[in-house]
Amino acid sequence: MKAKFMLFISVAVMYCTFLCGCHTSKKMDKTIPYEVAERYFVRNDVNGVPPTTITSAKEFEHYFGIATVMGPDGRPTEIDFNKSFVICIALEPTETATDLSVISLTNTNSDQLDLRYEIKRGEKRSYTTQPLLLLIVDKKYERPVIPEAVDK
Repeated sequence: MKAKFMLFISVAVMYCTFLCGCHTSKKMDKTIPYEVAERYFVRNDVNGVPPTTITSAKEFEHYFGIATVMGPDGRPTEIDFNKSFVICIALEPTETATDLSVISLTNTNSDQLDLRYEIKRGEKRSYTTQPLLLLIVDKKYERPVIPEAVDK
């Protein structure tokens, strides 16, 4: 009798664990794939910061210039706006060395994307730059983006 009771308890615990695991997995964030766009800068005739999402080449060219340099990695990342859209995180111009990096891009509900990104600030410099992070994302994920900064 004691062995049957222990077996029943063990099976009940495993069943509850299974149910909790299934329930949790349905709530888990869905990671969205992206590519970081390199070799672009915010044009100096842009007032303020560009919008968070950019969906066309014309709109993109209004806000950004190309920063081509010599060498095999000197060309800007190509963006096909027929297949992709761009998520933009731009800060106000600063004299402080500032790096932006992605922590996560997830779809926590069907209505929005959540972008968590890190801001690393360094030493003051003798010139001003505008920190910029551009992500190229497949159009099938296009929806409003909610950015959340984490200062380091």
